[in-house]
Amino acid sequence: MNTAKRCAARPCSSLVTLAIQTKRANAIPKLLTHVRLPNGFHDVSDFIKWFSSPDEAKTAIEKLIEQAQKQKGDTCPITGPAIALQKGVVAEQPRVAKVEPPQTPVTLSGWRAVIEENFPSLASPAEICLSVEAQLILNDVVNPFALALVDAPSSGKTITLNFFTNPKELAYTTDYFTAAAFVSHATNVRREELSNVDLLPRIRFKTAIVRELNSILGAKEDDLIKSLSILTRVLDGEGLETDSGVHGQRGYTGDYHFMLLAGTTPIQPRVFKVMGNFGSRLFFLSLRSPDTDNDGLIALNRGTDRKAKENECRKITEDFLRTLWSENPQGVNWDKEKDPKDCLLVIARCARLLASLRGAINVYRLDTASGDEKLSHSVPVIEKPLRINCLFANLARAHAMICGRRQLSEDDLWPVLEITFDSAPPTRAKIFRHLIEREGRLSTSDVVDLLRCSPPTARKEMEALSVLGVVDKCDADEAGRPDTIITLAKSFSWFTSNECNSLMERRPGAHAGV
Repeated sequence: MNTAKRCAARPCSSLVTLAIQTKRANAIPKLLTHVRLPNGFHDVSDFIKWFSSPDEAKTAIEKLIEQAQKQKGDTCPITGPAIALQKGVVAEQPRVAKVEPPQTPVTLSGWRAVIEENFPSLASPAEICLSVEAQLILNDVVNPFALALVDAPSSGKTITLNFFTNPKELAYTTDYFTAAAFVSHATNVRREELSNVDLLPRIRFKTAIVRELNSILGAKEDDLIKSLSILTRVLDGEGLETDSGVHGQRGYTGDYHFMLLAGTTPIQPRVFKVMGNFGSRLFFLSLRSPDTDNDGLIALNRGTDRKAKENECRKITEDFLRTLWSENPQGVNWDKEKDPKDCLLVIARCARLLASLRGAINVYRLDTASGDEKLSHSVPVIEKPLRINCLFANLARAHAMICGRRQLSEDDLWPVLEITFDSAPPTRAKIFRHLIEREGRLSTSDVVDLLRCSPPTARKEMEALSVLGVVDKCDADEAGRPDTIITLAKSFSWFTSNECNSLMERRPGAHAGV
């Protein structure tokens, strides 16, 4: 009798199983064999596509089955519709992808020159994104780093993300996804075929590039809570296991490390409130793209096509990544003991600040018997800075690595500072940046002018920062009128120092006003 192969992935790991099935009506597989796919393949379908002909693929799979069946205890009889999965061999996937080197190696200075020539305002965000992806090559990094670029439509978010779509061994791109896609429970797909649909194994050890994150962040509150709870777990890098009434428990456990680069329009305050209660795993970077006047718009229509510029940047980025990976085929083992304490101290300060700025609180107004306004609040939920501290250190080390160094320096701290300020809720981030510019002191009228809001709204935001311990608040009289003054808390006063300002000035384009 003829035989055919059916493949399925075990729900809770990257285990690959092959069943030999006899061809007859209502056939049930007779044996279930666990095999190891070579070269880091996860799905049998991808393994088959690798061959030049179906016959070659068939021969290779038959050989894998034959080898696996010789191992004692690797097969089990199937006596009914329910498949009894025994513990098999987990398909090994190389943590550091094998990438062909470019025809001509590219240095960081060469990469910077091309980006700055074509898109000067995107040079700094692109370098930070490059540092995010480069974390994949650090052998001791186990926590995924998720960064979303934030700005208005047509500001350059998608252009920047497109720089990183190649090589395909390092990137997985999508324009839209839902949190449920990580581990699917689709009712119209058979359980043994769901592994071909799951997103999590496809982004393992890669950079997932999501051009529009609003599919998750723009959802209604109930859906938002559900999606962020899944995303929070996935960003632990330990896989994901979920249960449903249709397929029972499915999922993956182990090292499911990846990076995430995404784009989104400005985020609503309610999203930060939900993320604050979960302990946010997402970081944000505002592009702050400059406004273009009429002359600038005319120049765009006369100059080189933007798509041609983008393609040039994509090519140089791909060649730089190929250079980096081919020079470090076994990854990089980082000696953390050699990192200067002064650099680690700056990272620790940033972690503590961001943990406070992202705290979740509810500030509300109370009307007193005299008719005066009084503000009150709930107990704030402030995450511990341990995870942020680790992720920021990984980002700084990756930046040092793309610069050709194996030790942190002050030149690696500006990406950490930029993300620290931008990953807070937008209003808090705006007030904090203004506090730094004004030497750590603001009045109600200053905040009103900054936010273009009413005095009660300004006082509410000032009260929130006070509750979170970021500022000290006091009441004062200005020209006979009551006023509120906030000053930066002593524990965060370093951010007004010349040292902090000099570190920020090290980013590309800082001196050119970009």
